[in-house]
Amino acid sequence: MPQLRIHFTDQDIARTRLRLKPDLMWEIVSSAQILQHKDDDLSFGAWRRHVRELALHDPDLRTALHAVVTVAPHAAYFPDLLTPPEDLCGIDECVDAVLSTEPDRLRAEIDLIRPASGPEASWLNDLARGRPAALRRLRDALRVYFGSVIAPYLPTIEDGLCSAVTPLIQRYLHSGPEGLLAALGPATRWDPPVLSIGYPLDRDLHLDGRGLVLIPCYFVLHHPVALADPQLPPALVFPIGTESRLLAAGRADGDHLTALLGSTRASILRSVVGGSTTTRLAKLVGVAPATVSHHTGVLREAGLIATEREENFAHHLITPLGLRVLAAGR
Repeated sequence: MPQLRIHFTDQDIARTRLRLKPDLMWEIVSSAQILQHKDDDLSFGAWRRHVRELALHDPDLRTALHAVVTVAPHAAYFPDLLTPPEDLCGIDECVDAVLSTEPDRLRAEIDLIRPASGPEASWLNDLARGRPAALRRLRDALRVYFGSVIAPYLPTIEDGLCSAVTPLIQRYLHSGPEGLLAALGPATRWDPPVLSIGYPLDRDLHLDGRGLVLIPCYFVLHHPVALADPQLPPALVFPIGTESRLLAAGRADGDHLTALLGSTRASILRSVVGGSTTTRLAKLVGVAPATVSHHTGVLREAGLIATEREENFAHHLITPLGLRVLAAGR
């Protein structure tokens, strides 16, 4: 069976980290892949039906869907530029990062998926050459796609990721980065210093001291995915378990954490799993910074979060007790 083999040094192990919030571009690209094949994973049946129903009545969404699946085909390769390595906040930052791709790289990656002929060959040719109208079409398509078929599900996605990463965080706290690498799921095997993954093709990736960012993804299925270009900052996107998706999808029927803490405090507790400032929490949760400060004070007094202050910023972090409450709330 083909494998992706990721080779670590001691420095790479020390620099391995887990991203604790949704990566919007990976969710967009991975969900577009799901729309293009007929996998029967029961987690996505309702979502697929909802997208199809929306597209029947919304010509702008149909146009956006066509553009997104064209640039992110369900194939052995899709352009790395669609998934920038930066830790970005919000769809506008993500789209800006995609569209600011250096021209030579844009041409090289889009040319790899551009057919010789067909209805989309002309657009992809213009996109590869960075022509403004083609870039605007991609920008509009990504924004419409996100707003219609990802954003309404973002609370569910965030809940699923939170459910999946909570035990991984605890594994990291008890066993360090190697414990985390050993717990990525049945498609992976950690045999130090190599992480082996069942993969569509045989490949070796040498980290060479750069470390590895592990990114959980709601819409990735079956096996982890790495960037195609080994020179880019290394990242491994891995699927969360089906049970985490189902728990998240069913949260409206039994969201015990919200029942216990209230919706705002529950959202804040979920959002500080990876650490967050008051200003960022206000943006994520959709309330005023003063309201966030009140709720973080209550959570801090309960021992569920801790707050570190640096100059004019308050940085909030979940505590081990907060992690246990979060896990039990599932």
